[in-house]
Amino acid sequence: MTTTSLLLSSKKTHCPTKRKGYSVYRYVVLIVLLLQSIFLKLNAQTTFIVDYVPPETNVKDTLYLSGSFNNWNPADKNYIFQLQENGNYVLANKQFHNSSWISYKITRGNWETVEVQKNGQPLNVRKHSFTSSKPETVTLQVAGWADQLKKEKTNKIVLQVVDLPNNTPPNTSLFVCGNFNGWVPGDERYKLQDIGNGIHQISIPVYGNRIEYKYTRGNWLTVEGNSYGRPRPNRVLDVNILSTKTLIKDSIAFWEDQSYGIFNPYTLVLVLTALQGFFLIFIINSNQNNNKWANQALSILIFVISFTLIARVVIYDRVIYTNYPKLSLLTDLVFFLYAPTLLIYIKRLLHHAKKSIWQYWPHFLPFLLQCIVYVTFFFKPTHTFIEQNLFQSMDSPPYAVYEVIVVLALAFNIWYWFKINGIVNRYFKNIEHNYSTDQNLKYLNTILIILGICLLLWTVIITVDVYATFTEQPANFLINFLIDGIWIVFSVVVFFLGYFAIKQPQIFRMPEPEEEIEEPKIEKPVLETEELAQLKTNLHQIMTQEQVYLNPQLSLPELAEKMNTNVHTLSRAINAGFNKNFRDFVNQYRIQDFINRAQDEKYKNQTFLAIALAVGFNSKSSFNRSFKKVTDKSPREYFNQLNQD
Repeated sequence: MTTTSLLLSSKKTHCPTKRKGYSVYRYVVLIVLLLQSIFLKLNAQTTFIVDYVPPETNVKDTLYLSGSFNNWNPADKNYIFQLQENGNYVLANKQFHNSSWISYKITRGNWETVEVQKNGQPLNVRKHSFTSSKPETVTLQVAGWADQLKKEKTNKIVLQVVDLPNNTPPNTSLFVCGNFNGWVPGDERYKLQDIGNGIHQISIPVYGNRIEYKYTRGNWLTVEGNSYGRPRPNRVLDVNILSTKTLIKDSIAFWEDQSYGIFNPYTLVLVLTALQGFFLIFIINSNQNNNKWANQALSILIFVISFTLIARVVIYDRVIYTNYPKLSLLTDLVFFLYAPTLLIYIKRLLHHAKKSIWQYWPHFLPFLLQCIVYVTFFFKPTHTFIEQNLFQSMDSPPYAVYEVIVVLALAFNIWYWFKINGIVNRYFKNIEHNYSTDQNLKYLNTILIILGICLLLWTVIITVDVYATFTEQPANFLINFLIDGIWIVFSVVVFFLGYFAIKQPQIFRMPEPEEEIEEPKIEKPVLETEELAQLKTNLHQIMTQEQVYLNPQLSLPELAEKMNTNVHTLSRAINAGFNKNFRDFVNQYRIQDFINRAQDEKYKNQTFLAIALAVGFNSKSSFNRSFKKVTDKSPREYFNQLNQD
C-alpha cells in the first residue's frame, strides 16, 4: 500500500538546480546541517572487513569498495581493501562526509567482477547508516563473483530509449538499473549504446517473472522523473506476457535534476502560504483590544499549518530527504494536532470559553501517543527508514503501524469535523437569541467546507490505495496527485484567514462579554406576571430613553448587565413578554428610529444606508432583512407607499 501518509507517499524528493530562490535553498540546507551537527555526528571513522571471499578468489586480486560516495567508481584507488595475514580484507578508517548513510558493493576492479549471490543472481546494493560518532566496524562476506560463477543461460530483453528531454546535457551517458543488477545506477555493463537517430539501446537479462528498472545518467541524483522534478514509479515489465524477442520502447519525459527541484509552482504555493501564516500570527496578535483567548488558539492553529507546510517543502528536495529522511515525520504531526486546536479556537470564538489550552489535554492524547510511536521510528537506521517508506509492504511491522496511524487519523479528523460543524451550526441557529446584529462569522462555514474537501480527498486516497493493493494495479501517480491536492487545499485555509484579517479585522478583535453566552435551555420556569410586567417596562425604558440599540455590538449579556439581571431571565422576559427573540426585539426599535429619521428634514441629505448604520445596523443586508421582517416591505416600497398616502 502507499497511503502510509498524506506526506510519506510523496516524500521521494529532488535535487535542485541553480536558479532564482536557490540562495534560500542553501540557507535551508545550512540550517539542516547545523541541526545535524547538534544532534548527530556522522563523520565517524568506519572500517570495512571482508572476512570471507569465495575459494576461487585469486590472492593477487584487488578488492574495491564502490558506492554512492564515489559515484559508483568500481576501481577507486581511495577505496582499496588491504589483504591481511589472516586472510581478511580491510578498508580502514574511512570517513563519509555529509552523508547519513551510504549504498555500496564490492568489486574486483570493474562491474564484470562485482559481487553476486551464491547462485549467480544479482546482489542488491548493500547499505549502511551512520548513527554514532564512535569508530565503527562493518564485517562483510562475499558469496560469489559475477565472472567466476557458472552463469545459467538467461533470456534477454532489449530496451530502447526513443525520446529524451530537451534539457538533456549533450554527450551524456545513459544507464539503466534495476533488479537485474542490484539497482546500481552507474553500472558500466548497462550503459546504453547510441545507435543513431537519437535512439539508445541496451539488452538486459531476465531474472524471475518481473523486471523493475529506471534510467539514470550515472547516479541517483540524475534519475528520470516526472514533471516538476517529482519521482516516477519504477518501470515494470511482466515477463510472463512478453516474448523473448520483444523490443521495449521507452521515452524519458524529465530528469529530476533538470526540473524545478525544491522550488516549483507547487512548493512555492506552500512556501508563500507558510510565510503568510507567520505574518498573520503577528497581525492578529498586534491588534489593540483583540479577542485574546480566541486569537491565542488561532495563532497556534496557523503555526501548526505553516510549520508543517515548511517541513513538507524541506523534504521535497532529494538531497535533503536522502540524508535526513526523518524530517518527514514532522509533517505527520498535523494528523492529531490540527483538529483539537481548531475545536478550541471555535469554542473560544463562539462561546468565549476561557479555559486554558492545557485543560483540553484529553483531546491531545492521540497526538502524544503518535509522538511516542514516531520516536521509535526516529532511531531506525536511515537506509532502513527510507526503504520502509519507498518499498512499502504490509509484511513490514513499521509500515503496518503507519497504515493504522493514517486510518485512525482520518477517523479522528472526521469525528472532529462533525463535532465542530455541529457547534457552528448550533451557534448560527441560536445567534439571534444572543446578538442584535450579524457577527461576520460566516467564514467558519467556508473553512469547514475546505477541511471537508481535504477529508474527502483523504478518504479517496485510502480507497484507491486499498484497491491498488488487492488488485496489484499501481496507482502511484493518482495517489501522489491527490496528496498534492490535499496540501494545496489545506493551505487555502491560511490564505482565507489572511483575506478576512484584512477585509474584516473586527473578527479578530471582537469584544468579549463578561458572561459566557449559552444557548437557551429547553425547560425554563415561567416568570411571575408582576416580574414579567416590570421587566417589560424596564426594557422599554432602557431602549427608548438610553437608546442602547444604537450600539451595533449590543449583546444579550451586555443588556442583562445594564439591567442588573442575568442572561436567562432577560431572555425569557423578551421571549414571553414580546414574543420575539433578542435580535428581533432590538431591531424593532432600530427600524422605528430609522423611519423617524428618514422622515426628518435634518437627515434628508443622508442615504438610507447611512441612516441604517447610525441607528445600530452593521450591514446593508442585515438592515434590509430586518426592515422587511418588521414592515413586510422594502425601505423603498415602504416610503413610496407612505408618500402616496
